[in-house]
Amino acid sequence: MKPIFKIGDHDYTEFVAELKPVRNDPDAEGSGRNLLDGTMFRTRIAQKDKWSVSFLKLPELIMKSIAEDINPEFVQITMLDPKTNRLLEKTYYTSTLTYGSQRYDKCRNLTYYEGCNFDMTER
Repeated sequence: MKPIFKIGDHDYTEFVAELKPVRNDPDAEGSGRNLLDGTMFRTRIAQKDKWSVSFLKLPELIMKSIAEDINPEFVQITMLDPKTNRLLEKTYYTSTLTYGSQRYDKCRNLTYYEGCNFDMTER
C-alpha cells in the first residue's frame, strides 16, 4: 500500500521527504528500578505513536497551509499505519514546527522553504 500524509482534508503526500514512526510507551507512576537489586518494575499504561515528519522544498503557500493546519492543539492526520498496513486517521498534537530556511527564486518571484519538519504524538 502507498504511504500518504493528510492533515485534515489537505493532502501533503507529494511534499513529504520522510515519515519516521516510533512507538512510544508511557509508563504508570511508580514504574522504575528497585535501587537495591536493580529489578525493573513497569506498568505500561498505553502505546502511542510518535512520528517525525520532514518535507521537501515547500512553496510559500504550502508552508502557510501546513502551519495553519497544525496550529490547533489537536489535528486529524491520515497515514499508513505500520502495525496494520492500512490507512488510518488518528488525532495527534505537535509542539514544535521548524519552518526551515527561506529561499527566494527571483525567476519565479517565489519564496520557498527548505528543511521544514515537525514531530507529532498520538493523543
